[in-house]
Amino acid sequence: QKMRKGICVTFIYVLSMLLRVDSLLLGLSHSSRYCHLQRCGTMLRMSDSLSSEPAIVESTLTLPPPSFRDLIKQAADATTAALADGQQFMEVEFPPVPLSKLEDSSLSTYDLLSANLQLVLEFCKKLELRKDAIAVGKAIAITLPDAAERVRAAEYLGDEEPAPGVRFWAISGGDAKPSPFGVFTSLLKGAASVEVAPWASMYIILSVSCAELPSIRQLAEMQPAVPIVCFNLKLDTLRGDIGLPGFPGKQLQHDFLTRFKPVYYMRPRSYSLSLSRPPFLLSYAGVLFRCYPEGYQTLLDRGRSNYRQVLVQERRPALGQFKAQLSQALKLSDEDAAASISQTGYKQSTWWEDDEEGRDMFDDWRS
Repeated sequence: QKMRKGICVTFIYVLSMLLRVDSLLLGLSHSSRYCHLQRCGTMLRMSDSLSSEPAIVESTLTLPPPSFRDLIKQAADATTAALADGQQFMEVEFPPVPLSKLEDSSLSTYDLLSANLQLVLEFCKKLELRKDAIAVGKAIAITLPDAAERVRAAEYLGDEEPAPGVRFWAISGGDAKPSPFGVFTSLLKGAASVEVAPWASMYIILSVSCAELPSIRQLAEMQPAVPIVCFNLKLDTLRGDIGLPGFPGKQLQHDFLTRFKPVYYMRPRSYSLSLSRPPFLLSYAGVLFRCYPEGYQTLLDRGRSNYRQVLVQERRPALGQFKAQLSQALKLSDEDAAASISQTGYKQSTWWEDDEEGRDMFDDWRS
């Protein structure tokens, strides 16, 4: 009887040890999986582990291209389509350098201008308008703020007319030689006189600051029949300075900048989300993309020029709405979703996106 009792105690002890080992192995399995997610799954490009959705069917709408060559072709086609629909004021906006280089501290303003000069020249070459301009003895005017910048741009591309039917022009100074007092003139750019190019079939504006935006309005008033394209001006950033001391008043946005329709708009953004459990910090990225005449697409970046279409809207969403749309597309659990909502904050839009007083004269910039 004592032997039976001893055998039973031994059996129970061995069984309990086996159960402990099994639970320990199970815990290690979960722990290793979370560690793997923390090391490798912080970008949503590896979102299979975070979403149970089936494979996404590819969108029939235009998507951001993998190369600048294709991008310029898309932008030129969108601009041509907008011109055919009678659009007078247009915005073309996209990153002029690879996204990996945008955060490079060694990247200067002149590096960005140099990149934009190469891109705008290729953009002009692909516009159907250029052929029409050559036929009637006109040209597309790549327009810089002043004569000094025009000369630098011409030197960079090798000529004042870098391609048939494409010429350089300056809002202040036209095609004249730079003034020897150019340093003082640059301090008064906003007050400089505006000159028009009588041969221009289109103005493509480059490298303009917020203080110089009223000059574009003067140019439009002096030649109302000539289309204007704002090329990579970062108008959204410039709008943020409007209304501050020393800058143009908010009325400039309400009665002029609202006329500029984004015909090609590619705005990538990266965000991060804090979670209460592994991987604790979730990084994700997306693109607000529009290629006229299509709508505004909220796209979730899955890496290697691979995007998942989250939403398509006819009206341009505020940047805060765009971020919220991406966050909802992550398909987080209820607890994580609640945590993400608590981090969004109260204000998710700017004054020029809200237009609370209804002072906007036009709706083109949203449509």
